[in-house]
Order: sequence, then structure tokens, then C-alpha cells
Amino acid sequence: MPPASVKAERASSRPSNLKQERASRSSRRVVSSDDENDDDNDEPQVNGYSQDEPTQSGVREDQDEDESDDEDDQGTPNNGRKRTRLNEQGDSVHRNSKGKARASPSEEEDDGEGEEDDDQQEEPSQEVVRQPLKLEPMWRDPDDGLVELTPGRYVAGSIVRVKLWNFQTYEGPAEVFPGPYLNLLLGPNGSGKSTIASAIAVGLGFSLSNIGGIATIDKFVRIGADKGFVEIEIKGRKGMRNTIIKREMNSKNRSSTWWMNTKSVSMKEVVAKVKDFNIQVDNLCAFIPQNRVAEFAAMTAEDLLVRTEQAAGDSNLYTWHQKLIEDGAELQKISADVEAEEGQLKHLEARNQPQVELWEAIVPAVEYKTSRAAYMDAKEELKPLYQRFTALQDRNGPMHDLKKQLAEEKQTLSDRRDQADQRSRSKWKELSKLQGECGKQEELLEEHAKKLEGIADRERKKRSKIQRLKEEIQSLEERIANPPEVEDEAAIEADVTQARQQKGAVQARWDDLQQRLREHADVTAGHKVELEHAQKEMEELGNVSSQRLQQLRRFDKDCADVVEWLRKPETRARFQQEIAEPAFLSLDIPDPKYRDQIDSLINRTQVKTFVCGCTEDYKLLNKLVTDSDEALGRRARITTWFRPRTGEQVTPPPMNPEQMKAFGFDGYAIDFIAGPDAVMWFLKREVNLHRTAIGLDHSKVKEAEAIEAITATGQANFIAGQTLFRVSRSRYGRQLSQTSSVPINKAQNLLFEAIDTQYKEQLEAKIQDCQKALATQRDRDQELSAEQTAAKAEVEACRTQMEAVQKRKGKRAKLLAEHNALGTKLGGERKRLELELQGASFEQEKAKAKSDLAKVAEHRAKLAVQATEAARNTLRLQAQSTHLAIQWLQVHTNLEALSKLSNTQDSALTRAHHAYETKKGQIDELKQDAINKKAAHDAASRNLTPQQNEKAAVQYNDPDMDIDQARETLESARAQLETIVIHDPGVIKVYNDRAKQIDDLKAVVKGKRAKEENFRKSVQRTHAKWYPALSDLIAGIGEKFSNSFSGKVHSFPLSSVSDDAEMRPSLQAIGCAGEVRIGNQDGPYDKWKIEIWVKFRSDTPLCMLTAQRQSGGERSLTTIMYLMAMTEYFRVPFSLVDEINQGMDSRAERVVHNQLVNVTCNGDSGQYFMVTPKLLQNLHYHERMRVLVVCNGEGFPAEDEVVTNLKATLKKRLAAGRA
Repeated sequence: MPPASVKAERASSRPSNLKQERASRSSRRVVSSDDENDDDNDEPQVNGYSQDEPTQSGVREDQDEDESDDEDDQGTPNNGRKRTRLNEQGDSVHRNSKGKARASPSEEEDDGEGEEDDDQQEEPSQEVVRQPLKLEPMWRDPDDGLVELTPGRYVAGSIVRVKLWNFQTYEGPAEVFPGPYLNLLLGPNGSGKSTIASAIAVGLGFSLSNIGGIATIDKFVRIGADKGFVEIEIKGRKGMRNTIIKREMNSKNRSSTWWMNTKSVSMKEVVAKVKDFNIQVDNLCAFIPQNRVAEFAAMTAEDLLVRTEQAAGDSNLYTWHQKLIEDGAELQKISADVEAEEGQLKHLEARNQPQVELWEAIVPAVEYKTSRAAYMDAKEELKPLYQRFTALQDRNGPMHDLKKQLAEEKQTLSDRRDQADQRSRSKWKELSKLQGECGKQEELLEEHAKKLEGIADRERKKRSKIQRLKEEIQSLEERIANPPEVEDEAAIEADVTQARQQKGAVQARWDDLQQRLREHADVTAGHKVELEHAQKEMEELGNVSSQRLQQLRRFDKDCADVVEWLRKPETRARFQQEIAEPAFLSLDIPDPKYRDQIDSLINRTQVKTFVCGCTEDYKLLNKLVTDSDEALGRRARITTWFRPRTGEQVTPPPMNPEQMKAFGFDGYAIDFIAGPDAVMWFLKREVNLHRTAIGLDHSKVKEAEAIEAITATGQANFIAGQTLFRVSRSRYGRQLSQTSSVPINKAQNLLFEAIDTQYKEQLEAKIQDCQKALATQRDRDQELSAEQTAAKAEVEACRTQMEAVQKRKGKRAKLLAEHNALGTKLGGERKRLELELQGASFEQEKAKAKSDLAKVAEHRAKLAVQATEAARNTLRLQAQSTHLAIQWLQVHTNLEALSKLSNTQDSALTRAHHAYETKKGQIDELKQDAINKKAAHDAASRNLTPQQNEKAAVQYNDPDMDIDQARETLESARAQLETIVIHDPGVIKVYNDRAKQIDDLKAVVKGKRAKEENFRKSVQRTHAKWYPALSDLIAGIGEKFSNSFSGKVHSFPLSSVSDDAEMRPSLQAIGCAGEVRIGNQDGPYDKWKIEIWVKFRSDTPLCMLTAQRQSGGERSLTTIMYLMAMTEYFRVPFSLVDEINQGMDSRAERVVHNQLVNVTCNGDSGQYFMVTPKLLQNLHYHERMRVLVVCNGEGFPAEDEVVTNLKATLKKRLAAGRA
């Protein structure tokens, strides 16, 4: 991706007159000095008004720089963009390729012209080409480190040494000596790699929030220790010694003591020193601890811009940006105030002086300004049209001459080809005539040959026919002499008679069997009809039960649903015994006279109670229906009941049958109901229906005797007519009897008709009898079927025997008839033979046919010789014609190609001429229109006062004033004038007061205008410095960011265990790409931002990096790519990333590592720390890298042993590499 050439663009908050100036400049064309038009002196002018005169000569002020990829490829790491560094004075310098200062943004404008056709000549122009960002590298001490690591060593502010004591995981003194370039901190998890990163942040006085997860300083002191310290040695500037900062921490009082070069200092002094070195641990673009990797992607785009300005590029970027934000906001506020006060001023002036005459002069002036601007623009547009027209005329002349020459050559070749074609066609006609004669003789020859073959064929057929007739006659004579042998006719007739008698006997048995089958079918049908009738009557009885179920559903849906569930066969199989349905469904009252009395004894709950046969069924039913939703899909509320059946649990009746009859009772309540045995047991056990006597005739019931009898046995109820008596005995004192009575109402629960149980049993018995009878009939069906099968076999045997006898009889008759016809046939064959023998001979006919064939063959041979000679002449002439045709086709092709090119050029010439003439006519019309508008203005402004002329000039020069606004203001002034009528003598005083207010407000507006202009110029000056530097920085970062994904990174000599191509993957090969852009350039300066756009699959578009859209590994990869792209522009002395490679796949991690080595081991690169617990095998390494292996913890061996093991391992690897 070539570096973008950046144009200065202004935010929407900038003053409108700057936008107008830019629009005016962008509309100007740049021409050479000899293109000036003499007609400029004839342009109409408005007296007394300032004009925006267009420049007639000069150069284009700004033009995009087009840098090709070829130029980028030719560059080297040393002549490309350099890492942003400070000079010895600490300043960042922007320079172009000639060392001159960069042009300010106010001088850089887009000419707005698009590309023209390829055949259009380019106008001479000069381009201001922006050079790549080149900043001086930071100073390095050439005497640091090893001599062979050239050029340069530690930059000022980089870390030379870190010493830890009782700091988190480090117990004894531990020192780290990082290198001046890339430092890889390796070690297993928990060994203390990230502790070193934390020590750098803590030791340099940065806030603990930059580390994350630790709120107080005492947490950094090793557990069990009271004190600890961090000591960091920082490389000093040129000619100055290194700075050693030491922070001692006390875990008891959570305090710190600061030392700088062995002197006690305050934290404020330490922070100032660190800031002086431009160390930015608090900037995520320069320092990313392990637990803040995700914060980079979550950082807002506006914050990313600020962080990037602080860490990279020109050192003044951040200051300029903050000044632009402040000045821009103040400018916007002042502009708003000025706009409001000017509006108020215009309102006061409009109220104090209806300005009809003034605006009647302003309107034609604005119209003239509009017409003149259009006229000037049209004049500028005419010059390139004329130049293009004349250039096309000169260019098309030689093409037309060549076209004429080719046309003449084409015509000559066409005439010669036509003559050759005519001679060839003449010879071809002669050849065709000879070929036609040859064809006719060939056909005549074939005809005579076929005639000869026909004669021979007829002769062969005649001989064959005679031979066949002789053989046929001989055969017929032999057959007549030997008559055929036939069967005796009497024997055949006897067999026929026997077969007929046998068939009759079998048919009689078959008919008898069919009669018995019909009788059996009639009996079976009778039983089926009787069964269907009984089943239908049972269904009618079942409808009563169904009606009861529907009635139950109306007042208890749960109970009805459980009944239907229990009636399912699969449900019944789950219970050991049958679950009795509630009395509402299963109970019958045969005599409806007792319905009210029975209903009064059973309540609503008892009517709906399910009766179980055993404890297991009782528990299972409650579990399935009440305790869970397994049965119905929901929990239901029903009443269930179970009691074991023992005689001791039932109290006997209070009266014997004789007493019952004597006391006038009809019987006990249990005697007047019918139902399942389980329901009857429930009504005895719980309702005591077997102890409740009922007498419908109240007058016959002896209540006193009944009460006495009941009292003797305990307590019970009895019914007399429509009254229910409850008899009980008191539990206290003398236990006297107590009797209460309540009237009996109409039945409420048992409102159904009784089912005739006896009739139902009869129907069930009848159905069983019919089913048994049908079973017997089915057995009989099998017997009759077997008998019918045997009878069918006998009938079939008789039919077969009869057919065989009839076949014998027919065969005998056929043989006799054939023998009798042989004599007649023999006579006919003999006559045919005589006719064939008497026929004529074929010899004469064959001789004549052979003679005719010889004559035709001789004539055909002569014609063939003539046709061969004619064919040779035709081929010779055709070859000449073909050669001429090829020459003509070549010339024709050249002429067609030239004609197409000529037509294209002529079309362009025609369009250019038409465009020129059209534009010229427009200019004449616009000029005349401007003259007319000027005359109208002169006429309207003759009577204006000097003050009015001054106001008119202000409105004329106002860039925001257009013709529509001027006309609208004029109409408003006219309307206001018509409404003014003076009714009050005080109006003049009001007018004078308002005039004074107008003068005061003008003074205020003038002062704020001056202040606004000062802020506007300040914004312009700051923007002219800030925007080019920012654009170059982001363009450079964006280029390197994109190249990181495509694999286009500068390479340096690397050391690697493998140079295999598989070890050098490209992120572009796996579908990755990325861009960096400046966003929201039209908004306020505080809303400008950096947008990072990435994709990680080839089939997806670029998407902006956010904390939600990409995965953790993708965010980590993007983060490190952006940081690497910034590396060459960093102003910070060192950078750090902690475990940024976690979450990446192996391909991405390998690419990131290799590119990181390339970038950070450049001679201009600063110090870089990368903390990681692991690395892939076969990675690239550079001699400027320093690998710091952290061996800290209880599981590690002693220091001497570690060093010995590392040295031994390195020796083995080096020996293996040399081998």
C-alpha cells in the first residue's frame, strides 16, 4: 500500500469565509502565462465593490501525489520513512526532500478536476509533492554495550538495569540487564516475568492503575517481608550520567521512600524526571501490561489518536491538538455569539429603517455578481476545450492520408480479384457441364448393367421354380401312396360317453355343496344381525354414561380428565386392581322415587371420590395425578379413598328387618342403589348408607320408636318422607340422646337417569351368545371350504378328461381330410410345371444387353479425359483468385482497424468541437446577462446615499448572500414599509433610541469580530502545523500496518535455525488485511480519531477494531501489529508488551514474532520488551536481540546450575548448527 498523500482539510467548525475562499480557489484553473485572454479587459465591473479576481497565471496550489508501488519497492530500509526521533535539542523537525519547510494547509487546496480521456493532452502544471515523514533519530551513546553491535546503543531514557529485592515473587536481590533493542523475557507461568513489567511501572512512579489488579503499594512487597525496593537505572542524555531511581516500599504503613542517584527526593521530582525522558508507562500505545491487553481494543478511537500523538511522531502533536480543541471550541462559541448579535443588529436596523431603496439596488448587484462568477468560470472552462479541439485536428491528419491510400489499394485488388473470379467461374461452368455428361453416362451404364443382372436373375429363378415343382410333385405322389394311420372311431365315442357320465355325477355333488354353503351363510348373517342389534342397544346405554361424564366435566374438569385417563388400556395396566370411578358415574338409583333421599345423604366431594382397591394403587394414583404432571401434563386436584375390607370396621344396622317393617320404613338407603362393589363398600364405610333407614310415607314412620332403637345402638340417621333425622348420644353426663331434623331438598348431585342393570346384563349375555355362535359358524366355514376345494378338484379333473377325448376326435378327422385333398393338389402342380417348361430362352436378350453396355462405357471414358483437363485449368485459376482475395482481406482488415481508430478520434474531435462551440455560446449569453444586470444596478443605485452605498457593498461582498436571500429581504422590506403608519408622536424618540442601540451593538459586534478573527487565525496556524504532521504520521503507520499483514516488511540479517519457506508464513496468505485511517475529519477537533480496520478471513470485508467484534486472539494480533507499525515513529525511549501473543494461532504468532524482530532490531529502533511464557520453534532471531530467561521460584535449581545448563545447551545447539 503506497503512502497516502494527505491534503489539508478543515473541520466543520471553522469559519465560513475560509470555506468560501477554498471554494473560490478550487474553482480556479491553472494555465501558463501565454494563455491569458484579452477579453478580460471587457468584463463589466461594479463601481465601488471589491471583486474576487481569478488568477490568470501561476501553478496549481495542491495536487495529490501519486506514488507507484515500483518506487516503494526500489527503496531500502535506510532511505524510507525513519523512526520519529528527537534531535539533540529535543525538537521534532519536518522537512521535505529539499530541506525546505512544509507549505501550510491554507495553501494546499484540491483543484477539483477529474481525469480526462487518455487521448487528451495534459496541461502544463507544477505539483507540490509531500515527502515521506523523516524525523531525526534519537541520540544513542556509541560507547555503550558490545562493540560489534553497531551502529549505536542505548537511547536516552531507556532502561539499562532493573534490581528487585523482596518485590512480589522475588526474594533476594535480582538484577535484570536489558539490551538496547528487542528484549524477550521468557519463563514459565508464575516465574515473575510480569513482575518485572510491574516493577518498571512502580519504580518509575506511575499510578498503580496502569498495572491493574493491585490497589495499594504494600501488595508489591513479598509476603512475609516488611520492606522491599525497586531500583531502575535509566540511560542519561548526551554528556550526562545515567539516572538511578530507587523506590523503597514499607508494607506496614503502606509508604514509599524515593531516591535519585543516592539522594532522597520526593515522588514529584521523580515523576518530573521521568516525564523529562518522555517515558510513558501510562500510555497503552507504549506500555501494555498483561492484564491490560484487552483495554487496547476497548480504547475509544478518539483516545487512541491522543495516545498515538503522545507516543509517536512530532513531539508537538499532542500540544497542537489540545490547542486546536480549546481554540476551536472558543471560536465556535464566539462565532455563535457574533451570529446571534448580528441577527439582532439586522433586526433592529430593519425595524428602524425600511430599506426598500437599498435592497432594490442590492438585488441587481447580487444578480450581477452571480452572472459574472458564472461568466468567469465559463471563460476558464473554454480554454482547455479549444486546446483539445486544435490538438485533435493536428493529430488526425496523417491518419486520414493513410486511410485514403489503403482504400485505393483495396479497390485495385478488388478489381483484379473480380476478373480472376470471372475466368474461374467460366472454367467452372465448363467443368460442371462435362461432369454432368459423365454423370448421365454413368447412370446409363448402371442402368444397362442392372438390366443384364435382371436377365440372369430371372433365368436363375425359373430354373429354381422348375426344380421345386418337380420335388413337390414327387412328395405328393408318395403321400397319396401311403395313407395315414388313425384311431378307431368307436373307441373314441365310448370314451366320450364315459366322460359325460362322470361329469354329471360330479356336477350333482357340486350343486348340493353350493346349497349347503348358501344355507350356512344365511345362518351366519342372522347371527351377525342379532349381534349388531345387541351392540347398538349397548351403545345407547353407554351414551347415558357419556352424558354423565360430560355433566361431571362442567363442574369438575380435573375429575373428568382423570376418568378418561383411567379408561385407557395402557393406564389400567399400570395398576394392580381396578380403580372404581366416582359415584357420580358408577352409581345407579333404579327407583327414581328415592333420588332426593339418596342425594341428601351423599355430599359433592363423596360423589367425586375415586375408590382404590389397594394401598399401592392409592399411592400411585396420588403420585401420578396430584403430586406430578405425569398423567395429565398438569397437576390435578381429585379426591381418592382406600380402606382395607374387614367386617369389624363396619358398624351393623341399628334395626333388624322386622323392626324396620314395624316402624314403617321401606328399607336402608343401601338397598335402593346399585353400583360397583368398591363404591358400595365406600358408601357403607364412609357414608353409612347401610345404617340409614328410609320411609317415603312420613305418616307410617314411627319416629319415637325409631329414635329409641337407634339410641340403643349408638347413633344413626333415618328419613321419614322429606325430612332427615340425625340421632346421636351426648358424650357427657347421662349421655342423653339428641335428635335434629332438616328438610330434604331436590337432588343436586345425582341428577341422572338410572341405567337398567338387568337389561344391560341381558344384552351382554346376548352378545356373548351371538359371538359364540359366530365362532361355531367360523369353524363350520373351514369345513365347508375344505369340501368345496375337493369338489373343485373333481370338476376340474372331469373337464380335463373331456377336453382330451375331444382333442383325439378332432385330430382323427383332420388327418382324413388332409389325405383326401392330396390328389387335387397333385394335379395343379403338374399343370404349373408344364407351363414353366414351355417358356422362351434368355440367350438373345443377354447378348443385346451386353452390346449396349460396351457402347456406353466407351463414350463415358472419352468424357472423363475431357473433365480432367478442365479441372486442372479451374484449379489454377482458383488459386490465383484466392491469392488476390487474401491480399484484399489483409488490406481490408488494416483499413477497418484504421477506420475504427479514425472514427474514435473523429468522434472525440466532433465532441470537442461541439463542446467548444456550446461553451462559447454560453459565454456570450452570460456576458450579455452580466451587462444587463450591471445596467439595472447602475439605474437603481443613482439615488443612494454614501451610507447606503457602503451597506450595499457589505451585502455584495458577503459570501453567504445569494440571490434568493436578497430577493426575500427586498420583499420583506417592502411589506414592512407598507405596514408603517405613525399614530404616536413618540415614535421619533423610539427611532432615535433604537439608532443609538444599533450603534452600540455595532461596536460590540466589531470587537467580537476581531476576537473571532484572531482565534480563526490561531486555529489556521495551529492546523497548518498539526495536520500535515499528523497525516504523515498516520500515513506512515498505516502503510507499515498494511504491509505487516501483506508480509511486505523490511528485512535485516537474521539468525534462524531454519530458512525453510514454511517457516516464513504471510498473514495475507491466510486472509488477513488491515488499514489505519483518520476518522471524523469534518467534525470538531476533539472528535477526530484513529480507526483501525482489519479482517482475518479472505471472504469477509474490513471491519473496524472494537472490543466486541473480534476475538481475543484477533485483538491481540491487531494490537501488536499497530504497535509495531508505530515503532519507527516512537518518541518514547522504551516500549513493553506482556503476553500479547497469547490467544494467537501458530501461524499468526510466527509472523508476529518475525516481523517484531525485523522492526525492533533496526539500527534506529528503541528499546523494546516482549514478555511471553513460551515461543514456537524455528523462529527468526537477530544478533541485536537479548533473550532474558527468568528462573525464579521454588522449582528452579541454583543459579550456578542454571547457568551451567544453559551454556551446555547453547554449545550443543551451536555444534549441531555447524554440522
